[in-house]
Amino acid sequence: MVMKLGEILIRDNLISKDDLDIALKEQQKTSEPLAKVLIKLGYLKEEDLLPVLSKQLKIPVIDIKNADIDEAAVKKVPAKFAWHYKIMPVKFEKNILTVATSDPLHSLNDLQLFLGVDIIGVLAPERETIKTIKKYYGVGAETVEGIMAKQKLEDEPDNTESMDEVEDIEKMAAEASVVKLVNQIILDAHKARATDIHIEPFRGKLGLRYRIDGVLYNANVPNEMSRLFPSIISRIKIMSKLDIVERRLPQDGRAAVKIGKEEFDLRISVIPTRHGESLVIRVLPTKMLFSLEKLGLKPDELKIMENLVKKPNGIIFVTGPTGSGKTTTLYACLSKIKSSENKIITLEDPIEYEIEGVTQIQIMPEIGFAFAQGLRSVLRHDPDIMMVGEVRDYETAELAIRIALTGHLIFSTVHTNDAAGGVTRLINIGIEPFLIT
Repeated sequence: MVMKLGEILIRDNLISKDDLDIALKEQQKTSEPLAKVLIKLGYLKEEDLLPVLSKQLKIPVIDIKNADIDEAAVKKVPAKFAWHYKIMPVKFEKNILTVATSDPLHSLNDLQLFLGVDIIGVLAPERETIKTIKKYYGVGAETVEGIMAKQKLEDEPDNTESMDEVEDIEKMAAEASVVKLVNQIILDAHKARATDIHIEPFRGKLGLRYRIDGVLYNANVPNEMSRLFPSIISRIKIMSKLDIVERRLPQDGRAAVKIGKEEFDLRISVIPTRHGESLVIRVLPTKMLFSLEKLGLKPDELKIMENLVKKPNGIIFVTGPTGSGKTTTLYACLSKIKSSENKIITLEDPIEYEIEGVTQIQIMPEIGFAFAQGLRSVLRHDPDIMMVGEVRDYETAELAIRIALTGHLIFSTVHTNDAAGGVTRLINIGIEPFLIT
């Protein structure tokens, strides 16, 4: 007599009888596979389930992360099918297709009917399978595939459309499919903990890169995405209220978007290049991501940092190259010391995160309101602690240091590769050595 999955899991002490009863009731409501319901309810871990399924169904478990993926197998399965069933083609040989899945009972029959080939299933964790699908098919592959099925686009996109064609591009940019594709790119970047998204056109192809922990990484994209580039650019321009007709001059904009439960502030910069407009999006979650304790400091370094930020006066410079986490560190410091007893004012360009209880000011150099002018005005608001987004010139640095010497605590940043370089940088912009001392 063949035992049911639930009975096997109880026998192996992976779940209890009560767990199974609750899962079965939930399954009646959702019609999902029992295994998925157990995992969703937290009664079972996928890594514990796969060996049981393997034994019951006589299907091997593979390490999909390090598997040798056959390109012919990937070409055999459309992206929309791979994403819908969360299956990853592994090998295609002698009209037999091997696919990795975490749910062989509910996907392999459909796949066999659709493709008309014999299917062999192997087991792999769903999370790793999804990562592999993304790696080989590219970001938003199923959306691109759907758009291409509807749209008959020319083989070589022309990035210098005339004024008459702008209306069509704008219309296409507003279509649900293109909106979804742009949302997928932003959400994928956020899940990868990226601070910046780089979308770059080259001859016949489109580059997509994410900056993660200060380093740029290539994100795989379907080849067909290059044909949709004008629509993607137009959609992002519409989001950030930029001029979609202007393609010859650089433009900067910003947008606030909500995808699922996540809210983001986006800073968008567009510049014209040889093969079309190049785009960089800075992704800023509206909520602070890190506390001082979660920045990755060693225990002894954390103690030193905590003592420094609690000083009643002085100046703390956070140094490092672009994307190294200077602003995140400053925000974490302010979150640590903010209280109803302190008046904290910040001067920023731009304001990246909102902190409750802190007065945050956006500087505007184009109207003469720069960091130095802001510092003078802020002093009249009786602050205890101030944050200056960046020391860029002599006037700001000299003023900040003098304010720090008169009983205020100042936080700021300097663009250098290391902490020692901060001293050299301050001397180079004209600060007297005795003030730095």
